[in-house]
Amino acid sequence: MGVKQSFWGGRGEWTLAGYEILKNNLLARDPNIPSLTVQVGQQSSRGVEASVGFLLDHRWRIDANTALLRAKYDDFVQAVGGGTVNYAGNVPVNVPQTVSNIWATWAFAPNWSANAGVQIVGKTYADNANTVTRPAYNIVNAGVQWKPDLNTTVSFRIYNLFDEVYTTSGGTTQWMLGMPRTAQLAVNVKF
Repeated sequence: MGVKQSFWGGRGEWTLAGYEILKNNLLARDPNIPSLTVQVGQQSSRGVEASVGFLLDHRWRIDANTALLRAKYDDFVQAVGGGTVNYAGNVPVNVPQTVSNIWATWAFAPNWSANAGVQIVGKTYADNANTVTRPAYNIVNAGVQWKPDLNTTVSFRIYNLFDEVYTTSGGTTQWMLGMPRTAQLAVNVKF
């Protein structure tokens, strides 16, 4: 369920949504043995998502959004070391409970804009028992865009501007590193 509204003479907008998702009989990969698939009886998620955007003076726009999540195993019993372990109530592997973004865009000349933003991702768990935590991270991205005509957009973007070292997934023995500082030039043409 959600609501969306504009305000300030159409120069601002906000959204707010709440949800509950329930999934039964899921197949999930074991975080330490990716070739092994395990059966999860039930997993649920409850969350709230919100966003706000403002078109300010001097061709500036600010946008922000956040998601607060409570994902958990409701029914998950797994054989471990000759016995069984009940993971009910634990947070699923690789699922951050908070994610936020803040963006600023400046239309500094006709058909030109520059933008920069920060992505804020909360900590995640690397094992079903929730004993190994991967740290939260913040990544700054920036770019410039030019629209030479109505159907063409040229963009130059830099992801992970400050070259932060962070992880995006993995188990207790190995983590996958996120994208290092990366530059991208793209041309988008509509036909």
